[in-house]
Amino acid sequence: MASGQQIAAANIKKFKDWIKERKAAEDWKDYLRGRQLNRTDIAKECGFATSVLRQNPTVKGDLEALEKELADSGIIPSPSGESSSQATSTPSERATDDRIILINDKAQKRIKALEEKNAALSAELMELRAKLKRYEMIEKHLTETGRMVRP
Repeated sequence: MASGQQIAAANIKKFKDWIKERKAAEDWKDYLRGRQLNRTDIAKECGFATSVLRQNPTVKGDLEALEKELADSGIIPSPSGESSSQATSTPSERATDDRIILINDKAQKRIKALEEKNAALSAELMELRAKLKRYEMIEKHLTETGRMVRP
């Protein structure tokens, strides 16, 4: 059975590998929840408990650094980077803005999923058309000659 230090090291490796995968895929917006990354989704994908993100100092520090990096690049909306009009807005206006951001993120996720489904269906359609063409050729040959073509 692994010791606590070995488990912690394994969790650090899993988290760093997850960061590399996300940087390669550039799908950070799928993991946003409000103004920070969704800890539950991260923990599920990494295969550890959400408490690791709070209690493991290395993972916690890496997550904070990652969020700061994403905020600096504009992927995560940072509260400190708000304009003066937003800084003086009421809590209800900020809540409305957050809901709009959430709705837009959900819409983007839905669009992405539909585009992927569309691409898959287009590929399937091309494959089925090729099969249909082949079967039409076999049928034509069969009606003309009365003999079956070897596949």
